Amino acid sequence: MDHQLALAGRFAAKPPNIVIDAPLALSPMGLLVTVTLSQSARVWLPRGFYTLLDNDEYYRRRPDQLGGGWLAPGTRDAILRELTLELEPWRRAWQNGRLSSRVHWIGDAQYESALPEREETALLPRFEGCCAALETRLGDAAGTAAPLDECARDVIALSAALQPDSTYIITIAGNDGARPPLCDYLERLAFPAKRHPGATPGWSGPALWPAAAPIAASGRNAAIVQVVAPVILALPDGWSETDWALEDPADHDDGTPDDPWRNACALWYDVVPAEAAA
Repeated sequence: MDHQLALAGRFAAKPPNIVIDAPLALSPMGLLVTVTLSQSARVWLPRGFYTLLDNDEYYRRRPDQLGGGWLAPGTRDAILRELTLELEPWRRAWQNGRLSSRVHWIGDAQYESALPEREETALLPRFEGCCAALETRLGDAAGTAAPLDECARDVIALSAALQPDSTYIITIAGNDGARPPLCDYLERLAFPAKRHPGATPGWSGPALWPAAAPIAASGRNAAIVQVVAPVILALPDGWSETDWALEDPADHDDGTPDDPWRNACALWYDVVPAEAAA
């Protein structure tokens, strides 16, 4: 019996990674969705999210500086104003330690990161490599990115760097069944994004079920985006001690001249609250 229990534990399913997109995090139920999901999955926030929280007073006064040009033009201004209402609760939750032991993120350095396991330090080099290659694709726009744009870049880079583990980006859904706004950002990167052919309306994996109630209570729809980037797996898994001392990630020589985003694409599907909660 003891051997059977040990064997079952060894092959227990690894919890999936769920990366919270900034517009979803800053939706009316976003904070509750994030903390609730952290009970059943490894939940991640984009690195750029800290910029929003650290400057919440400014962005509450100037929502137009948040960026997000890929949001639907007809509703963008209203969405940005709504997002700023949630900045202060998020900042207080962060300062009060409600997120530190439950939610993960990558900081500008290893000691500023909150990773689920010590061996996950290999994730930082992969993430930086993904970000650098995305900025190359964005060209001049990369240097003028506003916080929401940085967050969009981060969630895409992070979801790819977490491969081959199961990883889902949860984001706001498009209007009237249209694709999520995040897919419009992916289009700027020349990533094909299409509806997941195998997903039925309202379908979500068990790890996402705890979020069904707060999403349904908000009266909003959410969507899942999965980034598929096979060449990312060729990026190195570690840096030397000298590499860790470098302040600029661009100074790292990863020895991988190939575009790590070659053949990358994205699949999406809606998570309909009424059906997900049924």
